[in-house]
Amino acid sequence: MPSLEILSRSECIDFLAAGRVGRLAFVVDDRPEIFPINYALDGETVLFRTAAGTILSQAGLREVAFEVDHIDEKTRSGWSVVVQGHADDIAGAIDATSERLRQLPLITWAPGQRGHWFAIRARSISGRRLRVLPLEQ
Repeated sequence: MPSLEILSRSECIDFLAAGRVGRLAFVVDDRPEIFPINYALDGETVLFRTAAGTILSQAGLREVAFEVDHIDEKTRSGWSVVVQGHADDIAGAIDATSERLRQLPLITWAPGQRGHWFAIRARSISGRRLRVLPLEQ
C-alpha cells in the first residue's frame, strides 16, 4: 500500500545535499520557464552558475522555485524537494559570504564559461516522499 509523507526540513536538506542536478523555475516574459541546472548547496542556500547573456541570467532579483527529485518507476516510489526564494546575482558581489560561496566546488555539465553565480536563499523548503509499503501478512 502506498504512503505519501511530508518530509521534515532536515530530510529535505539531506536530499538536496545529495543531489547535483535540479530544475530552476521562474517567469520570463509572463510565461513560466523551467531549466535543468547543476547546483551546490551551502546550508539552505542553493548555488548555480550560468554563462552571461543566457536566459538563466534573467533569474537574478526574481522569486524562483528550485526542485530536486528522485523517482523509481519500478517501485512507483520517490521523493521531491522544492526550495522557494529569491535568486541573488552574486557574480560581482564583494561581501565575504558571496566570495566564500563562489569558492565552493560547483561543476557544471554544460560547455563554455559559466562564471555567472547565483544564490537562492531559501524562503521555504518543502518535500514529499511516496513510498510503497509491503502488504501486511
